[in-house]
Amino acid sequence: MNRKTGGLLASVVTLSIALGACSGAGDGDQLSKGNESGAGQAQQKVLKFWMRGSGPNEALTRSVASDIQAFEAQNPDIKVEIDYIPYADVEAKWNTAFAGGTAPDLFEVGIINIASRANLEQFAPLDEYIDGWAGKDDIIDNIYKLGSYKDQIYGMGYMPSPNVFAYRKDYFAEANLDPERPPQSWAELMDYSKKLAVVENGQTVRGGFDVPKQNGSFWLEIFGHQNGSAVVDESNETPVFDEPAAVEALEFVKELSQYSIPYDAQKAETVPFRLGQSAMTYIAPDAIGEMIRNDPSLEGKIGVVSNVPGKQPSTFNGLRLFSIASTSKQKDEAWRLIEFFLSKERAELRMKELMVPVVNKSLSDRFVEMDPEMNAAIMEAVQIGVGRPKVTWSPLFEKYANQGYEEAMYGVKPVAEALKDAVAELKKEIGR
Repeated sequence: MNRKTGGLLASVVTLSIALGACSGAGDGDQLSKGNESGAGQAQQKVLKFWMRGSGPNEALTRSVASDIQAFEAQNPDIKVEIDYIPYADVEAKWNTAFAGGTAPDLFEVGIINIASRANLEQFAPLDEYIDGWAGKDDIIDNIYKLGSYKDQIYGMGYMPSPNVFAYRKDYFAEANLDPERPPQSWAELMDYSKKLAVVENGQTVRGGFDVPKQNGSFWLEIFGHQNGSAVVDESNETPVFDEPAAVEALEFVKELSQYSIPYDAQKAETVPFRLGQSAMTYIAPDAIGEMIRNDPSLEGKIGVVSNVPGKQPSTFNGLRLFSIASTSKQKDEAWRLIEFFLSKERAELRMKELMVPVVNKSLSDRFVEMDPEMNAAIMEAVQIGVGRPKVTWSPLFEKYANQGYEEAMYGVKPVAEALKDAVAELKKEIGR
């Protein structure tokens, strides 16, 4: 990893990117109120924009505020008022707003919000706007896919948050493995894990590859997709993580677990790789930056690639998006703001200031140049990554996927039976 990695990624930690479920608003959080007098002021249209986050002091929200101020300067006919919605309050705040007719024009959302809100017809389809947009071909194709639901696009992604495959080069050297050559396939991942695991008195004290014992639905998704399973059939909104490809994937993961130290995937402080107790894992790049910041001796010792493919390359990719309320009477103006956010000029500023991945094809090479090893892995992960299932019952998917995963990992049931039972219970709850 380039020596700039720790510094480049340190600021990303402050962004608190949550890709899973994200969620009112604090008093006095509006960016600007505008002048109360003046004939010209009465001509302005006011766009109301709700952004997830704790307030204007976060690095990302400061960047968005700067974008909005520049947009207002170029569009004096529009005033943007922004409120910040704490993540924990998002769903309740949105529900109240739509029920009471007070929803804003524009939302900042996560992938997990797209399906449920589109299904309720609360988000407007953006396809016609995109078709007429001069910048549409500069956006990475997968970004459109991640913002879609049932063949229509309801969210325009502006900041990806993928996971990459990370490994300890120093541990590789200790095990007589080439530190510049991570595993290239599942077979090599298994072989490397066996060679990298350190066992003392019959107990694994350093794992080969991190495999959680609890809350491992994330691993089921990554390896399931790599093995060709849809995991969830989004077109028919049906769970399929009991299909043969998913079963085979989890059987592989269970075999890998014999070279891992057990942990709970929802407790970051217990992740072996973060503690120096594992040689390989899937992890968010900002977590690597945090590790290096906390222990500078790790600089140059952590290698990264986008993924270790099975039948196909894949990893997890979270994404922040912009969506327009279907109730907005100023959709054209809201789209103009989205266009501005996604313009090459504003995206490049965000990239340089926050060191975050881009969605613009024309900026990909510049982002990679900032830290070739890390950022090349990130950009590939952005292009191949899959987010959480875009179905209205996504939280229930996680519940039952975790159930099946844990029953299989603890040996309560054989893998196939554990997943079959979990899918059956999920289908019953969602009426499938």
